[in-house]
Amino acid sequence: MNILEKLNEAFTLEAQESPASKEAIQELQKFSSIDVPLDYLEVIQHCTNAEINVQNELYIRIWSPTDCIEMNEAHDIQKYIPNSLAIGDDEGGKALLYVDGKEGFGLYTVDFGDLDIEETIKIAPF
Repeated sequence: MNILEKLNEAFTLEAQESPASKEAIQELQKFSSIDVPLDYLEVIQHCTNAEINVQNELYIRIWSPTDCIEMNEAHDIQKYIPNSLAIGDDEGGKALLYVDGKEGFGLYTVDFGDLDIEETIKIAPF
């Protein structure tokens, strides 16, 4: 059973694309300034560009490794928040990223328009 099959009932996987290739995962691991978290690797080995509905209020999108690299570069994530890796977004202007923030290492959100470690909000521990 993978992590997506164990989602809390508040979350519904509504869209997904094919699993990531080994080559794409290796490219992301080379690109990333942090060890790519196992939870993210587990998700992308099952599917990519997963869109998860959260209580019919918002969506969370988990990017493919290729999109992950492209979005981190396009938004200069590592320039503004070193030693981090954005892995998705909320489809509303916030990035989901792994970083060692104010509350330790974990998954945080931050506005794409205000990429500052002090503005991150922890949403899940590692």
